[in-house]
Amino acid sequence: MSITTEHLSKAYGRFAALKPTSIRLPTGRLVALLGPSGSGKTTLLRLIAGLEFPDSGAIHFHDQEVTEKNAYERQAGFVFQHYALFNQMNVFENIAFGLKVRPRRLRPGREAIAERVRQLLELVQLAGLEKRYPSQLSGGQRQRIALARALAIEPRVLLLDEPFGALDARVRKDLRVWLRHFHREANITTLFVTHDQEEAFEVADEVIILHEGEVQQTGTPDELRRTPANPFVRDFLDVAAPTTPPGG
Repeated sequence: MSITTEHLSKAYGRFAALKPTSIRLPTGRLVALLGPSGSGKTTLLRLIAGLEFPDSGAIHFHDQEVTEKNAYERQAGFVFQHYALFNQMNVFENIAFGLKVRPRRLRPGREAIAERVRQLLELVQLAGLEKRYPSQLSGGQRQRIALARALAIEPRVLLLDEPFGALDARVRKDLRVWLRHFHREANITTLFVTHDQEEAFEVADEVIILHEGEVQQTGTPDELRRTPANPFVRDFLDVAAPTTPPGG
Protein backbone atom coordinates (compact mmCIF):
# COMPACT_ATOMS: atom_id res chain seq x y z
CA MET A 1 0.00 0.00 0.00
CA SER A 2 1.17 3.52 -0.81
CA ILE A 3 -0.78 5.38 1.90
CA THR A 4 -2.58 4.01 4.95
CA THR A 5 -4.21 5.78 7.85
CA GLU A 6 -5.20 4.05 11.08
CA HIS A 7 -7.94 5.51 13.31
CA LEU A 8 -6.97 9.05 12.29
CA SER A 9 -8.95 11.80 14.02
CA LYS A 10 -8.94 15.59 14.25
CA ALA A 11 -11.09 18.04 16.22
CA TYR A 12 -11.21 21.82 16.26
CA GLY A 13 -12.51 22.72 19.68
CA ARG A 14 -15.68 20.70 20.14
CA PHE A 15 -16.14 20.10 16.43
CA ALA A 16 -14.98 16.65 15.31
CA ALA A 17 -13.79 17.40 11.77
CA LEU A 18 -12.59 13.82 11.31
CA LYS A 19 -13.66 10.88 13.43
CA PRO A 20 -11.35 7.83 13.71
CA THR A 21 -10.72 6.99 10.07
CA SER A 22 -8.77 4.19 8.40
CA ILE A 23 -8.13 4.14 4.65
CA ARG A 24 -5.78 2.23 2.34
CA LEU A 25 -4.54 3.64 -0.98
CA PRO A 26 -2.93 1.12 -3.34
CA THR A 27 0.29 2.21 -5.03
CA GLY A 28 -0.21 4.00 -8.32
CA ARG A 29 -3.96 4.53 -7.97
CA LEU A 30 -5.91 7.74 -8.57
CA VAL A 31 -8.34 8.05 -5.65
CA ALA A 32 -11.01 10.69 -4.94
CA LEU A 33 -12.21 11.87 -1.54
CA LEU A 34 -15.84 12.75 -2.22
CA GLY A 35 -18.44 14.28 0.06
CA PRO A 36 -20.50 17.37 0.85
CA SER A 37 -19.05 20.48 2.45
CA GLY A 38 -17.91 19.79 6.01
CA SER A 39 -17.60 16.03 5.50
CA GLY A 40 -13.93 15.92 6.55
CA LYS A 41 -12.33 15.30 3.18
CA THR A 42 -10.01 18.34 3.16
CA THR A 43 -9.07 17.72 6.80
CA LEU A 44 -8.08 14.15 5.91
CA LEU A 45 -6.04 15.37 2.93
CA ARG A 46 -4.19 17.98 4.99
CA LEU A 47 -3.40 15.43 7.69
CA ILE A 48 -1.96 13.07 5.08
CA ALA A 49 0.05 15.94 3.59
CA GLY A 50 1.56 16.91 6.95
CA LEU A 51 0.04 20.40 6.82
CA GLU A 52 -1.81 19.54 10.02
CA PHE A 53 -1.31 16.86 12.67
CA PRO A 54 -3.91 14.42 14.02
CA ASP A 55 -5.23 14.20 17.56
CA SER A 56 -4.93 10.42 17.36
CA GLY A 57 -4.09 7.68 14.90
CA ALA A 58 -1.22 6.97 12.52
CA ILE A 59 -0.23 7.63 8.90
CA HIS A 60 2.07 5.41 6.83
CA PHE A 61 3.68 6.05 3.44
CA HIS A 62 4.91 2.80 1.89
CA ASP A 63 4.91 1.07 5.31
CA GLN A 64 6.94 3.87 6.92
CA GLU A 65 5.19 5.81 9.69
CA VAL A 66 5.14 9.54 8.97
CA THR A 67 2.58 10.71 11.54
CA GLU A 68 4.99 13.08 13.30
CA LYS A 69 6.90 14.14 10.19
CA ASN A 70 6.28 17.51 8.54
CA ALA A 71 5.23 17.97 4.92
CA TYR A 72 8.81 18.36 3.68
CA GLU A 73 9.93 15.15 5.38
CA ARG A 74 6.98 13.23 3.96
CA GLN A 75 7.87 14.25 0.38
CA ALA A 76 4.22 14.79 -0.49
CA GLY A 77 3.37 17.02 -3.44
CA PHE A 78 0.40 19.27 -2.61
CA VAL A 79 -1.66 21.33 -5.06
CA PHE A 80 -4.09 23.93 -3.74
CA GLN A 81 -7.40 24.94 -5.32
CA HIS A 82 -6.16 28.47 -6.07
CA TYR A 83 -2.78 27.45 -7.53
CA ALA A 84 -0.63 29.36 -4.97
CA LEU A 85 1.89 30.26 -7.67
CA PHE A 86 4.44 33.01 -7.03
CA ASN A 87 3.26 35.90 -9.18
CA GLN A 88 6.69 37.60 -9.22
CA MET A 89 8.31 34.44 -10.62
CA ASN A 90 8.00 33.14 -14.16
CA VAL A 91 6.91 29.59 -14.98
CA PHE A 92 10.45 28.21 -14.92
CA GLU A 93 11.18 29.78 -11.52
CA ASN A 94 7.88 28.54 -10.06
CA ILE A 95 8.53 24.94 -11.09
CA ALA A 96 12.17 25.05 -10.02
CA PHE A 97 11.45 26.65 -6.63
CA GLY A 98 11.21 23.43 -4.61
CA LEU A 99 14.51 22.19 -6.03
CA LYS A 100 16.38 25.45 -5.47
CA VAL A 101 15.44 25.71 -1.78
CA ARG A 102 16.66 22.21 -0.92
CA PRO A 103 19.64 21.96 1.45
CA ARG A 104 22.90 22.44 -0.48
CA ARG A 105 23.90 18.77 -0.21
CA LEU A 106 20.56 17.69 -1.77
CA ARG A 107 20.21 20.50 -4.31
CA PRO A 108 20.61 19.53 -7.98
CA GLY A 109 22.95 21.54 -10.18
CA ARG A 110 21.72 24.29 -12.48
CA GLU A 111 21.69 22.06 -15.56
CA ALA A 112 19.87 19.25 -13.76
CA ILE A 113 17.19 21.69 -12.56
CA ALA A 114 16.75 23.08 -16.08
CA GLU A 115 16.36 19.56 -17.48
CA ARG A 116 13.83 18.62 -14.80
CA VAL A 117 11.74 21.73 -15.55
CA ARG A 118 11.88 20.97 -19.28
CA GLN A 119 10.67 17.40 -18.70
CA LEU A 120 7.82 18.58 -16.48
CA LEU A 121 6.68 21.24 -18.94
CA GLU A 122 6.46 18.52 -21.58
CA LEU A 123 4.57 16.27 -19.16
CA VAL A 124 1.93 18.94 -18.46
CA GLN A 125 1.87 19.88 -22.16
CA LEU A 126 3.08 23.45 -21.67
CA ALA A 127 6.54 23.33 -23.26
CA GLY A 128 7.75 26.76 -24.39
CA LEU A 129 5.96 28.76 -21.68
CA GLU A 130 8.82 28.82 -19.16
CA LYS A 131 9.36 32.60 -19.48
CA ARG A 132 5.73 33.57 -18.96
CA TYR A 133 4.35 34.81 -15.66
CA PRO A 134 1.20 33.44 -13.93
CA SER A 135 -0.75 36.56 -14.93
CA GLN A 136 -0.12 35.66 -18.59
CA LEU A 137 -1.61 32.18 -18.26
CA SER A 138 -5.18 30.87 -18.31
CA GLY A 139 -6.65 29.26 -15.22
CA GLY A 140 -6.18 25.78 -16.65
CA GLN A 141 -2.55 26.51 -17.54
CA ARG A 142 -1.87 27.85 -14.03
CA GLN A 143 -3.26 24.70 -12.49
CA ARG A 144 -1.03 22.54 -14.68
CA ILE A 145 2.00 24.64 -13.68
CA ALA A 146 1.03 24.10 -10.04
CA LEU A 147 1.00 20.34 -10.71
CA ALA A 148 4.42 20.54 -12.38
CA ARG A 149 5.81 22.43 -9.40
CA ALA A 150 4.46 19.78 -7.01
CA LEU A 151 6.07 17.04 -9.11
CA ALA A 152 9.46 18.77 -9.37
CA ILE A 153 10.54 17.46 -5.96
CA GLU A 154 9.72 13.89 -7.04
CA PRO A 155 7.09 13.37 -4.33
CA ARG A 156 6.13 9.96 -3.01
CA VAL A 157 2.43 10.87 -3.34
CA LEU A 158 0.49 13.68 -5.03
CA LEU A 159 -2.33 15.37 -3.08
CA LEU A 160 -4.84 17.72 -4.76
CA ASP A 161 -7.34 19.88 -2.86
CA GLU A 162 -10.30 20.56 -5.19
CA PRO A 163 -7.84 21.16 -8.05
CA PHE A 164 -10.50 22.31 -10.54
CA GLY A 165 -12.77 24.21 -8.16
CA ALA A 166 -11.62 27.68 -9.25
CA LEU A 167 -12.14 26.99 -12.96
CA ASP A 168 -15.18 27.43 -15.17
CA ALA A 169 -17.20 24.38 -16.21
CA ARG A 170 -15.74 23.97 -19.70
CA VAL A 171 -12.11 24.18 -18.55
CA ARG A 172 -12.88 21.88 -15.62
CA LYS A 173 -14.24 19.23 -17.95
CA ASP A 174 -11.20 19.45 -20.24
CA LEU A 175 -8.84 19.15 -17.28
CA ARG A 176 -10.58 16.02 -15.99
CA VAL A 177 -9.66 14.24 -19.21
CA TRP A 178 -6.17 15.68 -19.03
CA LEU A 179 -5.69 14.54 -15.40
CA ARG A 180 -6.50 10.93 -16.32
CA HIS A 181 -3.89 11.04 -19.08
CA PHE A 182 -1.42 12.87 -16.84
CA HIS A 183 -1.80 10.27 -14.09
CA ARG A 184 -1.04 7.43 -16.49
CA GLU A 185 2.10 9.26 -17.65
CA ALA A 186 3.30 10.32 -14.18
CA ASN A 187 2.49 6.93 -12.56
CA ILE A 188 2.26 8.38 -9.04
CA THR A 189 -0.22 7.59 -6.28
CA THR A 190 -2.69 10.50 -6.34
CA LEU A 191 -5.41 11.52 -3.89
CA PHE A 192 -7.74 14.39 -4.74
CA VAL A 193 -10.61 16.11 -2.94
CA THR A 194 -13.85 17.02 -4.68
CA HIS A 195 -17.50 17.60 -3.84
CA ASP A 196 -18.45 16.98 -7.48
CA GLN A 197 -19.72 13.43 -7.99
CA GLU A 198 -19.41 13.59 -11.77
CA GLU A 199 -15.80 14.71 -11.45
CA ALA A 200 -14.90 11.96 -8.98
CA PHE A 201 -16.54 9.21 -11.02
CA GLU A 202 -15.06 10.37 -14.32
CA VAL A 203 -11.48 10.75 -13.07
CA ALA A 204 -10.85 8.32 -10.19
CA ASP A 205 -10.03 4.63 -10.12
CA GLU A 206 -11.54 4.46 -6.64
CA VAL A 207 -13.74 6.80 -4.60
CA ILE A 208 -13.92 7.27 -0.82
CA ILE A 209 -17.20 8.86 0.29
CA LEU A 210 -17.17 10.82 3.57
CA HIS A 211 -19.96 12.36 5.62
CA GLU A 212 -19.79 14.10 9.00
CA GLY A 213 -16.15 13.13 9.46
CA GLU A 214 -16.59 9.43 8.73
CA VAL A 215 -15.94 7.17 5.75
CA GLN A 216 -19.28 5.91 4.48
CA GLN A 217 -18.08 3.67 1.64
CA THR A 218 -15.07 2.98 -0.57
CA GLY A 219 -15.20 1.43 -4.01
CA THR A 220 -14.98 1.90 -7.74
CA PRO A 221 -17.58 4.22 -9.32
CA ASP A 222 -19.49 1.17 -10.61
CA GLU A 223 -19.47 -0.51 -7.20
CA LEU A 224 -20.76 2.61 -5.46
CA ARG A 225 -23.60 3.09 -7.93
CA ARG A 226 -24.53 -0.59 -7.95
CA THR A 227 -24.42 -1.28 -4.20
CA PRO A 228 -24.57 1.88 -2.05
CA ALA A 229 -23.70 0.92 1.54
CA ASN A 230 -26.32 3.00 3.35
CA PRO A 231 -29.14 5.54 2.84
CA PHE A 232 -26.73 8.50 2.92
CA VAL A 233 -24.62 7.11 0.05
CA ARG A 234 -27.75 6.20 -1.90
CA ASP A 235 -29.23 9.68 -1.48
CA PHE A 236 -25.92 11.47 -2.08
CA LEU A 237 -25.35 9.59 -5.32
CA ASP A 238 -29.06 9.82 -6.19
CA VAL A 239 -29.24 6.08 -6.75
CA ALA A 240 -32.68 4.47 -6.77
CA ALA A 241 -33.39 2.24 -3.77
CA PRO A 242 -33.60 -1.46 -4.60
CA THR A 243 -37.14 -2.67 -5.12
CA THR A 244 -38.50 -5.68 -3.30
CA PRO A 245 -39.59 -8.37 -5.74
CA PRO A 246 -43.21 -9.55 -5.48
CA GLY A 247 -43.56 -12.01 -2.64
CA GLY A 248 -40.09 -11.02 -1.33
